[in-house]
Amino acid sequence: MKHEAEQELLKTLNGQLSELPAVAKTMVQQYQMSAIVLSILCGVILIAVLIGTIWLSVFFYKKHSSYDDDYDLASWLTALVGGLSSVIVLMCLTVNIIHACAPITSIIQDLFN
Repeated sequence: MKHEAEQELLKTLNGQLSELPAVAKTMVQQYQMSAIVLSILCGVILIAVLIGTIWLSVFFYKKHSSYDDDYDLASWLTALVGGLSSVIVLMCLTVNIIHACAPITSIIQDLFN
C-alpha cells in the first residue's frame, strides 16, 4: 500500500514537474544542492581516511620490517579502523549521490518515513 502510494505520487510529480510553483522548484533545488555538498564532503573525507590508513600502514610496516615478527596490534587496528571507516564513509557518499541524482524520489521517501 505504501509503495503504491509512493509510485502514484511520483507519477503525478513527474508528469507535472514543469507546473510546480517556484517555491517547490526552489525546495527541490535546495534539497539537491545539499545532497551534492554532502557528497563532496563525504568524498573528501573518504580520500583523507584512505590516505591516512595507507600512510599509517606503511609507517607501521617500515617500523616493524627490521624485526622478525609480523605486524603488531597497532597495524592490525589501523587497518581495521581505517577499513571500516572507509566503508562507512563510502556508504554515506553513495546515499548522498543517490539523493542528489533523484531529489524528488528522495523527498517523497523522506515524507513517507
